[in-house]
Amino acid sequence: MDLPHRQFVFTIPKILRPYFRSDKRLFGEVSKLIFSLLSEFFSLAAGQELLCACVVSYQSFGEFARFHPHWHVLVLEGGFTRYDRFVYLPIGADDGMLKVWQAAILSLFLRKELIGQTRVNMLKDWKHSGFSIESETRLFSKAEREALGQYVVRGPTCAEKIHYDPVSDTVTWTASPEGFYKGKSEIFKGFEFVDQLVVHVPPRRVQLVRRYGVYAGKVRKQWQERPGIYRLAPENWQKAHPNKGPTGATILSEDTSSTEAPDIWSKIRKQSWARLLKKVYEVDPFVCPKCQGTMAVVAIIEDPKELGKIIEWANQQEKEPRLTLCARAPPELALATV
Repeated sequence: MDLPHRQFVFTIPKILRPYFRSDKRLFGEVSKLIFSLLSEFFSLAAGQELLCACVVSYQSFGEFARFHPHWHVLVLEGGFTRYDRFVYLPIGADDGMLKVWQAAILSLFLRKELIGQTRVNMLKDWKHSGFSIESETRLFSKAEREALGQYVVRGPTCAEKIHYDPVSDTVTWTASPEGFYKGKSEIFKGFEFVDQLVVHVPPRRVQLVRRYGVYAGKVRKQWQERPGIYRLAPENWQKAHPNKGPTGATILSEDTSSTEAPDIWSKIRKQSWARLLKKVYEVDPFVCPKCQGTMAVVAIIEDPKELGKIIEWANQQEKEPRLTLCARAPPELALATV
């Protein structure tokens, strides 16, 4: 969609990385977990349930083909309500999301019996947990999204970085001068180099790039029938897929029931949505603009018919002239009849 997107990068501590080496299908469950986490995050910020959209790409390597599992996520900034109205939320990760990310991964590993409660308690006691979420990169154009897409689906290495010496049977790997390692080089024996790359070969018929929410395949088939989503689709896609007209407001999203994030959001639910709105729009939603008093949420109305009645009543109040009541003087005793 031709809307602003944001890149999230999720990482885990080194102590948990070997589990992804032995079970290469584990990253798929974590990908679903990330989508569930982001959906809850944006729904909290909006104060209502949203259908979000993201593309999750799993990468198992870092520079020099070191085993470093992490997830690049292209996220639509906001989501769609049950009536397909788009809610724009240009917000990134915060401390609350980081805590939920840590708790969600530890809960998943506990449920799969990969680690025990003792190790979980140890990780929670660490000052620097090793979990991180980076969300500073924003993408506003199609070219930026395509560049990111090419980056996240790249291979562990390329011919420009490596040089093989057949005499000594060594491979010299030179990092990019603009990257973190500033042109640093490492030398590998031939069999060591092959061993480094084989680790990153994915299982057969396993997708490393997955789409969720509005970008999921079964939801994309409904774009033509949902005008709220159709009008935001790319122009080239609209030309290839003429609008079929609305057939309802049913929302279908990818099933995430097996890997839902734990309900830690409930502990920060009341303060989070108001704090995030204040952070984005610089307005405290609980302060009355007239009397500066504290307000509370009484009800949330989303039904278009009921909203239409409220708007019509408000317009009618503006049209009708207001009655001006003037105070009168007290009655004169001399005019009173006996």
